[in-house]
Amino acid sequence: MSFAVVYRTRSGDNDKDRPAWYDRRTAWDSLVASLDGVPGARVTVVADGGVPADLRVVVEGRAEVVAVSAGMTARSFRRAVEVGCRLARDLPPDAVVWFAEDDYLYTPEALAAVVRAASEVPAADYFSVFTPDDTAWHDTHPSQPDRRVDGLPGGPVTVGDHVWDRSAKTTSTFGVRAGVLLADRWLLELGSRVGAPFDTATWHALQGLRPFPVRHLLSDLAPAPSVRGVVKVVGKPLMRAVLDVVVAVRRPRRVLLATQRQLAVHMETAQLPADPCWPELAARVADTRAPR
Repeated sequence: MSFAVVYRTRSGDNDKDRPAWYDRRTAWDSLVASLDGVPGARVTVVADGGVPADLRVVVEGRAEVVAVSAGMTARSFRRAVEVGCRLARDLPPDAVVWFAEDDYLYTPEALAAVVRAASEVPAADYFSVFTPDDTAWHDTHPSQPDRRVDGLPGGPVTVGDHVWDRSAKTTSTFGVRAGVLLADRWLLELGSRVGAPFDTATWHALQGLRPFPVRHLLSDLAPAPSVRGVVKVVGKPLMRAVLDVVVAVRRPRRVLLATQRQLAVHMETAQLPADPCWPELAARVADTRAPR
């Protein structure tokens, strides 16, 4: 099966709370190691502001680089979707385009498991190997309740060594069939305009789950200390309402398939499970890579 990766990175870093073993080079190396199980995979790097210095030496010669100037997470996501659609036009409709953020640690078997699931579960449209536990956030943000989705008809499916079932959400690191990506581009772009966390809202919308309760369309709006901020605060409720309307009328409703066991992890302290396997994996990846 054809498999293309759109790897999104930026020239600087951010101030998110990270574990001590976080390293962007380690994230890249774990992705490359996981791609060893996916023959013929193609990698395209979407670099906001240029390829960061800590990745430059390994990206050169390994991937096509598309330089963009986005400045904001939602805008850089839209640029990545644009690049993914360009790749998808040259792929079979059932091929997989994998969108990867630059702060994820992959197990060696993660992406090969995605390819096998895509081959054996034709009803699946999207794929995830990481499901965040954002329960605490949802409990304090009534504008985006933590929705649930029905499981697969007949229950979870076992593909190889991994169990898969439907999930209501993931993050901006995910796989999608090429034909589905081309059909859903407009909705992926619309979903990115509702404000953070736009990925949760987008996943709900894609699957026919109303992202925003009507009574909370004006809830959880960030302060607006600038003209741009005022525009965003005014525009968010409108975009939220539009997304809700789209959910009510749109078909088909997509299927997001996720592994029950995490095969990758977001290297952000708030989203890390209490499992020693992840720092151990990071150490192994760092130990086995070529010198910088």
